[in-house]
Amino acid sequence: MSSNVAERIRERAGALGLLADTPVVVMLSGGADSTLLVVALADLGCAVRVVHVAHGLRGDESEADRAACCALAERLALPLQVIDGRVEPGGNLEARLRDVRREAALAAAGDDPIATGHTLSDRVETVLYRLAASGTPRGLTALPPRDGQWVRPLIDCSRDDVRRELAARGIAWRDDPTNLIAGPARNRIRLDVLPALAQAHPGAERNLARAAMLADDERALLDALADDLIRNDGAVPIDALADAPVALQRIALRRAAARVGVTLGHDDVEALRTEARRRTLPGTAMAEVRRGVISFHPPGSGRREEIA
Repeated sequence: MSSNVAERIRERAGALGLLADTPVVVMLSGGADSTLLVVALADLGCAVRVVHVAHGLRGDESEADRAACCALAERLALPLQVIDGRVEPGGNLEARLRDVRREAALAAAGDDPIATGHTLSDRVETVLYRLAASGTPRGLTALPPRDGQWVRPLIDCSRDDVRRELAARGIAWRDDPTNLIAGPARNRIRLDVLPALAQAHPGAERNLARAAMLADDERALLDALADDLIRNDGAVPIDALADAPVALQRIALRRAAARVGVTLGHDDVEALRTEARRRTLPGTAMAEVRRGVISFHPPGSGRREEIA
């Protein structure tokens, strides 16, 4: 590829360490984003292993998705693993499907990086949703280019960029019609909110993505400073916490709790920050205050104590 889009992908892939012969697992759904991702990383000479998780939710259409993935992998001479990703009907379906894909990717990758087809547009949609749902600036840091083992080489390209690139190269992709149903929150943002923002300002999408990039850089700095307030055993000394700027207090408490699998809500953070005392947390986790430190105990701690 020699287009501007391809250059952006090459630069981002290089920054992520995805060089020639680098082993990488790529999650392929058959849609435009993951199709371009597979093609681009193969062009760069990465040692690509393709994984397609077949959820089978749309009958013949799902089978056609699988066939398209097989055809692309065969054309590029790439190894492909098709995994049965069917789940039982019921509530919280999207989250359960994501869990299945995540487990499949981790099992296939071992210690190798896992590349997903998230784009600049996905990042903006996620930022808007998390800001609306959480009410905290941490929503701005959604979908960074690297998140541990997970990498996103297309994060500098919009959804439209991806489709134009594929069309210019004559590469077909599959479209999921459920993405056009206005019911799910993410779809409403894609179909209603982003077009309205584009009318308000033509650069809205890229400006929001730039804000997310800057926020992610600032988050890394603040996280490092906040970690200085957390002892090696995960406890937070109250005196050191009180002397720190308020922003670092909040981050330190959230990060200390996260070490034992607890996600603190805003009210929990503010209560512990302003008046440190024993507190039951979501999932019957516990915040305990003893000898001048706040320590966190994992979900179930409070329930076990009550039973005892």
